Amino acid sequence: MAYDAPMRPVHRMTVKVRSYETDVNGRLQVPTLCRLLQEAATIHAADLGVSVESLIDDGCAWVLSRMHVIVDRWPRADDEIVIVTWPEALNRLTTERRFEVCMADGSVLARATTLWIVLDLERRRPIRVPSRIVDALSRHHVGDTPIRPDKQADPDPVERETDFRVRRSDLDMADHVNNTSYVEWIVEAVPDEVWSTHALVELDISYLAECHRGATIVSGCGCLRNTDGFEFLHRLARRRDSGVVARARTSWRPAEPASR
Repeated sequence: MAYDAPMRPVHRMTVKVRSYETDVNGRLQVPTLCRLLQEAATIHAADLGVSVESLIDDGCAWVLSRMHVIVDRWPRADDEIVIVTWPEALNRLTTERRFEVCMADGSVLARATTLWIVLDLERRRPIRVPSRIVDALSRHHVGDTPIRPDKQADPDPVERETDFRVRRSDLDMADHVNNTSYVEWIVEAVPDEVWSTHALVELDISYLAECHRGATIVSGCGCLRNTDGFEFLHRLARRRDSGVVARARTSWRPAEPASR
């Protein structure tokens, strides 16, 4: 494994990729990879004393604000993979958590960096990271300078749009749409001719606003380049008022045909 932050508290979660978690090309589905990252983070947060449930009891919740995933190789059905995660840094407003996805032999398949904020569930606004979270993580030599990624642009022009209705199954314990549903809506807008011949190698998503049950979300995308693969800009917006809830960029490279 390439993990190189020995002072950080590390959690490892081993899972076996199931056949129903793969797509038509035989690769682990993109939203499923993000769900595995979320699960590893959730378990580790509980181990560190800053669990999702304890924050909700205090009237607040962890909310993902940015996720950047780079994939070198996608696992397939029956592959045993290890999700390695650790808190990298925090300040008054943001916590940075990193991940590596590895094969059992230690070879790295993917890496991810995430930024998290704390949401006041009554006012539905971000608040400063509670002191007990700062105290819990500071005991583990976590850094004090989370990354500050650039803002993302809208697709211009928007070449494809797809509508999605928020379902009960999209909601999490904070009663808003789980971050992995945003990912699902984003990748669904990618043209079939790209999806069938290319593999996702990079996903960079900014979470900008909440979504709630019953809303209609419009997933729009536009091609930024297609020289040595494809790169798309994405925007998720509410149909009701055009409010943007997420922006993203995805990159795709040619893939070998799926084995049957």
